[in-house]
Amino acid sequence: MSALRRRRGSAPPEPPAETNSDTDVASANECEEPPSSSAPQAATHSKGDNKMSKIKKRLKFGTLLLGGLFAIVAAGHLWILGLVLLVQVTMFRELVNVRYSQRRFKDVPLFRTSQWGWFWTCLTYSYGNSFLAPHRRSLLTSKLLMTALPYVELVTLLMYSGMLVLTVLTLKHGYYKYQVGQLAWTIATIVITVVQVHSFTSNVLAGIFWFLFPVSLVVCNDSMAYFCGMAFGRKLIHRPFLGDLSPNKTWEGFILGGLCTVAFAFLTPAYYARLPFLVCPPEELSLTGFLFGKAPLALTCDIPAPFSTLTTVTPPLWPSALGEAPTLTVHPIQLHALALGLFASVVAPFGGFFASGIKRAYKLDDFASIIPGHGGVFDRVDCQLIMGLATQTYHATFIGPAAILSVTGLYSLALALSTEDQLDLYAKLGASLREQRLIR
Repeated sequence: MSALRRRRGSAPPEPPAETNSDTDVASANECEEPPSSSAPQAATHSKGDNKMSKIKKRLKFGTLLLGGLFAIVAAGHLWILGLVLLVQVTMFRELVNVRYSQRRFKDVPLFRTSQWGWFWTCLTYSYGNSFLAPHRRSLLTSKLLMTALPYVELVTLLMYSGMLVLTVLTLKHGYYKYQVGQLAWTIATIVITVVQVHSFTSNVLAGIFWFLFPVSLVVCNDSMAYFCGMAFGRKLIHRPFLGDLSPNKTWEGFILGGLCTVAFAFLTPAYYARLPFLVCPPEELSLTGFLFGKAPLALTCDIPAPFSTLTTVTPPLWPSALGEAPTLTVHPIQLHALALGLFASVVAPFGGFFASGIKRAYKLDDFASIIPGHGGVFDRVDCQLIMGLATQTYHATFIGPAAILSVTGLYSLALALSTEDQLDLYAKLGASLREQRLIR
């Protein structure tokens, strides 16, 4: 009778084994399930600590981090790019660890290899593409890199093609849904750790100021929001700031921290103009330059106009009934810095809130525990990523064109030309100047 019912369709057929297996694997990795204790998940760094011990630990290791950052900045532009690369690798490791499951990925062939293969493919293209422009290529001192640079797009195409073939060949029956889900997470992680951070290379090569200043804005905003939240949190505004997403954040910390950041942004840039090493673009990139070559701290140039000139500003829409509007003489860079400070106060914190959302989804306290009192690297730089991208966009839109057309920028471009093209440029420029009777 049961056989007859199955033939007549009164009972549903058994689902294919592959569908059951894929569903089981995917559900085992859903964010609602707490991470397995055997998985390499992040450890909690602050459980059991009282508030004062947490503050002391954060200050101690925060000071060490700042000291290390200043040492790397003093070593030169290439060392800063090396730091950025190290941060990218560490961030990618922390983010892919979020979804690792010891119970599942060991059964998938070349699981970690494919994830890291996609990452290095995109990273190779990112850094190679950053130096393809002639004025960037002239910064390199390695003949090997200069020879290989024209082929960077071809090399990354071969790497991409290889990873595409490898990914398809490693798809395993019963694990399709799990593997595709992990591939989507890998791509999202690459967007965070490679695509966004691509802007940092442009910032560093435009001058250390464009790397260090936005970093300092985020540090200022994070620190002042933390301390203002501790001092005034929920005393003036009792309404929750972001609810359960980030329960320790308060309106007082967000608002007062933002005001402090805007003030910091306006006051500090004038001091950078006194340090040409920070505002001048690099003349060359060398790992050992600070030991055996020209010391990076001795870098000089014609100080860019936003740092060297002065401008007079008056309050907009000043009421005539109040008399003549007051004036203020400032460096143009201070006005540019106000825009960046406002972005660091209003938008950049949401990079941290986004990271908090990931941690809430996967029930994590921190992405890692390698920095005592601070968690992982991504816990510290989550707000920096969007800030670096905003800085690069702002510089390219409002400041970059003038910098490229400077005498120093044009000279660097001329040096990148072949000998024949340099002689041709010299002849045409000389002829033009003679026509204007500026030279004989």
